[in-house]
Amino acid sequence: MKIIGLTCSACSFGTERSIRQLKFVDSVKMDLNTHASEITFKKGEPVSIDKLVQKVYDAGFSVGEVHATWHFTNEYVSDKSWTSDGSTYCVLNETVPELKGDKEMTFVAEKYMSKKNYSPYKPLITTWRSLPGFGNKVGVYFVVF
Repeated sequence: MKIIGLTCSACSFGTERSIRQLKFVDSVKMDLNTHASEITFKKGEPVSIDKLVQKVYDAGFSVGEVHATWHFTNEYVSDKSWTSDGSTYCVLNETVPELKGDKEMTFVAEKYMSKKNYSPYKPLITTWRSLPGFGNKVGVYFVVF
C-alpha cells in the first residue's frame, strides 16, 4: 500500500501501529523513503481492505495505491466476479486472466487511489453498482489485474 503524507519516522510508526491493530494483519513493514507499506495477512482470517485503508485515514494520512498478491486455488469466477470470505471481488479488466496461483491485483476505489487514477474506472464501477444486488453493498471490491 502506498501512503500519502508520511514525512517522518513518527508518522510511519504511528500508522504502522494503527494497522497492526487489525485482527487479520500478521506483519507490517513501512518504508519511509518510498511511502510504501508491505502488509502480510494472517492465514485463515478474513481480510477487509476497507478497514485497512480506514486505519491509514484514522492515522491522518491518505492512500495512493492498494496492491495485493492473492493466491488463487479454487475460486470460481462468474460474470467477472468471485466471492471469498463473504466479500465479492469484481474484475474491471476487459477480460479476466486465468486465476491460478499467485496474481497481483490493484484495488480500485476513490479512497484507494488519486482522483486522476480513479476517474477512468468510475463509469465501470457505476455500471457494476447499478446491477441488481450490488448497489452500495458492503464488502464489494473492484480490482484490476
